[in-house]
Amino acid sequence: MNRLQWTALIVVAAAVVPYLPTLDNYFVQDDFGVVALLSDKPATFFPRWFTIPWMEDIWGFVPDEVRPFPALTYQLAGQFGAGSPTANHVINIAFHALNALLVVALARGTAGLTAGPATFAGLVFAVLPMQSESVAWVTGRVDSMPACFYLLAFLLYARWRRTSRRADYGWSLAVFFVALYTKQNTVTMVATLAAFDLLVLGRRPRLSWNWARPYLPFAVMTAVFLGHRYVLFGAVAREGSLTAHQLGVFLSDASVHLRRMVFGEWGLSVSLTTAMVAVAAVAGAIVAIRVRWRSQSATIHGVLINYGLVWIAVCLAPTIVAGYASPRHMYLASAGWALALGVWVAALRDAAVPRSLRIAGTGLACAVLAGYGFQLRDEIARWEARAALSNQAVEDVEREARLAPPGTLIVAGAPRLAWDFALPHAIRPPFTAFDVTSRARVISHSSIHCCPANVWEPYTRALLRDWAADPARPPAIVLHWDLASRRLSRLGDDQDPFVRSLVGLLEDTPDAANLDRLMLDVVNRFAARPHR
Repeated sequence: MNRLQWTALIVVAAAVVPYLPTLDNYFVQDDFGVVALLSDKPATFFPRWFTIPWMEDIWGFVPDEVRPFPALTYQLAGQFGAGSPTANHVINIAFHALNALLVVALARGTAGLTAGPATFAGLVFAVLPMQSESVAWVTGRVDSMPACFYLLAFLLYARWRRTSRRADYGWSLAVFFVALYTKQNTVTMVATLAAFDLLVLGRRPRLSWNWARPYLPFAVMTAVFLGHRYVLFGAVAREGSLTAHQLGVFLSDASVHLRRMVFGEWGLSVSLTTAMVAVAAVAGAIVAIRVRWRSQSATIHGVLINYGLVWIAVCLAPTIVAGYASPRHMYLASAGWALALGVWVAALRDAAVPRSLRIAGTGLACAVLAGYGFQLRDEIARWEARAALSNQAVEDVEREARLAPPGTLIVAGAPRLAWDFALPHAIRPPFTAFDVTSRARVISHSSIHCCPANVWEPYTRALLRDWAADPARPPAIVLHWDLASRRLSRLGDDQDPFVRSLVGLLEDTPDAANLDRLMLDVVNRFAARPHR
């Protein structure tokens, strides 16, 4: 094999092999509602997703998201069995591998890196610990998939700048259309294209048609997409949420995002400290010396600013309306971080750098990869633990409902990390053999219900009233699962008569907050403790 093929093989292996254990990971959290809704749609439904929110109202409200292309992937995965997660995990891993290859292609084609530094950039992107949410979690595809089309559209545009082939430009526009209708955070494309032209190619802005013409089709397509959103949802980009308070939340979340991207999630472990020192040493070496290495017509400093600063900032900007900080929100932005590290490695290979520093830089680069790799292993293990508990919880609730008398009240206390937003979707087909809610009354604390904001309280109170008024006096069962051990603690009123009295108090709580608090106490303090 030639060097390019070896690069592709190494990067794909780094993106795929760590995630192979997740292929049979069960659904967790939002997966249940998303898979149940989308996998059952007929093939002819695809055009309708351009006219309706792809999640409809399964979360108790209608989200302002029009995403036909991600919906299509769930349809395809459903052909291999909606209740099986394997096809969905294959799709997720495939997108991640393709994205890592696109980072390599960008390193070679837009930053001018040679095979070694470009491979390093691809490896960094592949093994960043924060990517685990976008790859190991089925629903995390909502960020890895738009990143794929965004990176590809950007690469095709950059190739058009180099070759002047109209086909490259046309395909870039076509892929950008897919990116827009995959997720709305891709509206930043015009900004990243203009920054690339200025900082990497050295094309200064001018008040002329020739300067503006390449951006206009992208800008028009973006405007049409935003207009489409306004027609469907009455808002262009959640602009109603842009308040001073939200700006403060964004700034706080941005610091969390950047820390996760550079250092990881779980604190400054030994491997993390190694990565931090390595990055600091490499960055210091570049600042301390004047490197003559050039990328196309721009200096290394222009490339570093473009990918290490502007790209990250532009791709981070849409999270101002997200309202929360999730690692997957930085999936696209992290391509800039990987490319910046690749450029740093390339700078250390410059002839002006002393040989000792080049050797040290290579060792530090390896330490960075090792640090990220160890953290990624731990992150994937956590997703495996959540999936295993989620699978067990589904089976346990289904078994309890099958064996108990009809109308039994089941208080399900699965941890949020496994079942956030899962109920009642998780206990209905295709995940169970029968609709558990048709036989048992299953309630939970608000965080693991699909619709905590406006449906959970009336839904829970209605089931409690029905259970209390049932003349057959069906039993009450409280279930609690420990995330670490996956141990089920089961407590029924046949074991402790106080269970019936305690559960009966839930209906008398004055408001949603107290109902939720008492529900958690019943599960975590009462059912989870040892009983004789």
